[in-house]
Amino acid sequence: MHRTIVIAALLVAASVAGCGDANDNPAPVDAAPGPDAAPRQIVTDTRTLGVGELIEGTLFGGPADRADLYLSATAPELDWNIHGHAGSGTQTVAEGLNQLTVEYAFTPSAAGEWFVLLRNSGAAPLEVTARIELYGAITWSGWL
Repeated sequence: MHRTIVIAALLVAASVAGCGDANDNPAPVDAAPGPDAAPRQIVTDTRTLGVGELIEGTLFGGPADRADLYLSATAPELDWNIHGHAGSGTQTVAEGLNQLTVEYAFTPSAAGEWFVLLRNSGAAPLEVTARIELYGAITWSGWL
């Protein structure tokens, strides 16, 4: 009899442990892609910029998005920046002068158009290779 009571008690305990409110252990919520997630799109391009020439490309995205920028030049004469034009001003997010290589992860602070500017600050033509990895819903519309 004692053995039957112990078995019954264990069965009741096991069934109670399996019960509970659905909110006790909620299912994980889908989150934004982590740092190891694959990019949704990769844009690659190589351009030769003349002396003093600049090009500008357009990104459209917001705070849930990211664009990883990888630039390399044939000489340390690459000037670059990422900027926006909210209102009537210019908001520079990041920039570098006389660069040979650039690695920059850009997360927009607000939804809108953002611009990637590249300029040859040297005295000879400069070949620049750009690789832009897009995450989330951010889009690239190309060089202007």
